[in-house]
Amino acid sequence: MLRAAFRVFCRVLLLPPLALAAAPASAQTPDAFDAAFRDWMQTNGVDKGTLAVTYRGRLVLERGYGGQDPGQRVLLASLSKAITGRCIARLVSDGRLRLDGKVGDVLAPFFRQAGDPADARLKDATVEQLLVHRAGFAAAPRDLMTTAAMDLLQTKKSPATATPADLLAATLTAPLASAPGEAFRYSNIGYLTLGVTIETITGESYERFCGREMLEAAGIRAPRLDSEWRSFSSFGGWSLSGTEYLAFLARDRLRDLPWRGLLAEPDARHAADGAPIPWPSAWYGLGQFMADITSSSRIAWHTGTWGVPPSTFGMTAMQHQDGAAWFVWYTPRPGKAATDALVERLAALPATITAWPENDLFPERGLPSPAAK
Repeated sequence: MLRAAFRVFCRVLLLPPLALAAAPASAQTPDAFDAAFRDWMQTNGVDKGTLAVTYRGRLVLERGYGGQDPGQRVLLASLSKAITGRCIARLVSDGRLRLDGKVGDVLAPFFRQAGDPADARLKDATVEQLLVHRAGFAAAPRDLMTTAAMDLLQTKKSPATATPADLLAATLTAPLASAPGEAFRYSNIGYLTLGVTIETITGESYERFCGREMLEAAGIRAPRLDSEWRSFSSFGGWSLSGTEYLAFLARDRLRDLPWRGLLAEPDARHAADGAPIPWPSAWYGLGQFMADITSSSRIAWHTGTWGVPPSTFGMTAMQHQDGAAWFVWYTPRPGKAATDALVERLAALPATITAWPENDLFPERGLPSPAAK
């Protein structure tokens, strides 16, 4: 069972959105998100789901479907990467880490204890290359499936008991797929390396430091990693509700992230070429894909998947630079065409909404209002 679960986790891949389609002219309020999601669920045999929508720091819509509590925490899978990316940005802004810092220097204490990586080229990779999936690792899911990693998580320990450092040491027993900086490959190991970097720089656990600096700072109470998948921490291990995740994103939006600052602008060194996305100029930033979908409209987004049939789920979080953001979670997860259609449909809605509510539901959910700060 554990072998199957681990192999399935390694398929925490992006669900690629398609080109944006025209939305119904009748969509005037955020209730359009609710109507679209309900229709999609019914059409595709989805039993349960949650939806949360924010606008300019205010929670304006929250729904649960099929008996699913929208306040229930769920495994965020790859949406965890945005938390890690912003945690790294904090260390950089505080002068404790540099984007051009090399892995061999930053992780020197780790290598002294765990031994050198199988591929010496990794030591020349930079923090920036780790952030934008250009450190040379194999693409997910193969990056996690080294013999040593499988043995660690299936025999010696488990995803719940192995530490991020344990897992990193086991994955670095395989050679890189290419030299650092040479190509974009979406990889979980790059963000695992960033998690161990955070622990090395701060002297604290990844969970404690990033939980305090990123999530508690957004008013989220007792943030924690999923108890069964703690070792996947920085690339797929956080457990939050959709509303809590949007509270985290809303706080950063008011600090003008991800729209300004680190990795916020298009750059050939950050290009997500070869990724399953519709925008040829897209790039990867602080744990999110980014793209200019029009001359005046930028988006940031990520998707995550988990499970084996019949127990599967998927999720997407997207931000528009105009201030709208949303999170959807659903189970069971239908096929790729259906999930693409959902992302496409929801991505088109903000431009049609002319009456955003002034009320804010965050305080009713026990969260401070980012818009009030």
